[in-house]
Amino acid sequence: MITKNVSKMFNGVFYGWWIVLASSIICMLGYGLGLYSFGVFFKPMMNEFGWTRAMTAGAYSLRSIQGGIFSPVLGWATDKYGPRIIIIFGALVLGLSFILMYFIKSLFGFYLVNGLLISLGMSAMLYLPTMTAISNWFVRKSSRALSVLAIGAGVGGFVCAPAAAFLIKYLGWRLSFVIVGIVIWVVVLPLSLVIKHRPEDMGLRPDGDPPEEEQKLEDNQVPGESMPGEPPGRDWTLKEALLSKSYWILTISFVLSGLAHSVINVHLVPALTDMGFSPEKAAFSLGLMVLISIVGRLSFGWLGDFFDKRYLFITTYLIQAVAIFILIAIQNMFLVYIFIVLYGIGFGGGIPLDPAIRVEYFGRAAFAKIGGFMAPMFMIAGIIGPLLAGHVFDVTGTYNIIFALIAVLQIVGAIVIVFARPTETPRGKEAVKTA
Repeated sequence: MITKNVSKMFNGVFYGWWIVLASSIICMLGYGLGLYSFGVFFKPMMNEFGWTRAMTAGAYSLRSIQGGIFSPVLGWATDKYGPRIIIIFGALVLGLSFILMYFIKSLFGFYLVNGLLISLGMSAMLYLPTMTAISNWFVRKSSRALSVLAIGAGVGGFVCAPAAAFLIKYLGWRLSFVIVGIVIWVVVLPLSLVIKHRPEDMGLRPDGDPPEEEQKLEDNQVPGESMPGEPPGRDWTLKEALLSKSYWILTISFVLSGLAHSVINVHLVPALTDMGFSPEKAAFSLGLMVLISIVGRLSFGWLGDFFDKRYLFITTYLIQAVAIFILIAIQNMFLVYIFIVLYGIGFGGGIPLDPAIRVEYFGRAAFAKIGGFMAPMFMIAGIIGPLLAGHVFDVTGTYNIIFALIAVLQIVGAIVIVFARPTETPRGKEAVKTA
């Protein structure tokens, strides 16, 4: 009866897709304004205060430290209290933090607000809770649903980075931050009300499956065997995941690739302006790269439901490596566009595959906690990448050395992920032995 009422209320559309839509818009604003626009604010602030590139990029690295420390806590809270509460908390903190940027007068204040508070708001508002909700609502279609979620961030990068450059040009960076904070509150807080933790809370089943058919599958199931579309051995606990080899292989591979992402996100706009391109054109290039990433997000997200995700990851890593080598050789706008297309597709392709492979390997019961405990490792990439790139530039006057390094690390990440394997939980293996 509940299922019929819910379906009727939303014109027969499975409620999980409304959660995907709301989450996608939330990520569009959060990532577009909080992540992809960081490089647009980079030079105006650096020039006003006389900071070096390493000093300015330090705020981005500090974000990663905060994310690594608090993500395990946020993962636990998301699984316990549900994604909606965490998203509301994050939106309130993020909006306030952007507004507080108006009052920044020192490097310490910049690190405190941009490096800690904005990072806390983004961690609580974005992918961890939204991916958890979607992974709870979709099993067989998880890659496709997560690819739609990832579109939001892609659109946000294309729209928000150039919009931020426009605001800064006419209003200055301080007032631009205030406008950004108000937009977060006005849009995200109402949308958070759409988010529901699990389909079972509404009398529904993952993927919109009828309860009767799901029950038949459960009744005929061999102990320890997974239902169609579910990971081997059903759901892993956090402890079981942390003791598994595949968990650490995936984490190391993601960290190696993440080094490139952190460097490109922070230093692409400054690098392009150093090459002689205008700040507006550089910001547009960053935005276009993120927009092009939608092609990768959709195509690789769709493929992830049908092919081995490891080999899809290898493809995305190698595409990014080629793109970064092209970035080193850029001399004109034509090569910029080649870089944008290749890196955008490669970078975008890995975004829906990341949570999809985690839910495939470890299930959905402890999804947020498992993802949260990966964050301290991602913290390494976020700290080292931008700081090292800024320092190398300050010393050598060029980004070429660091760009070549992160391209090579993409190739290493592609090799590492080959050794990951989905397996049953220890409990699942024991159940099969005793069945």
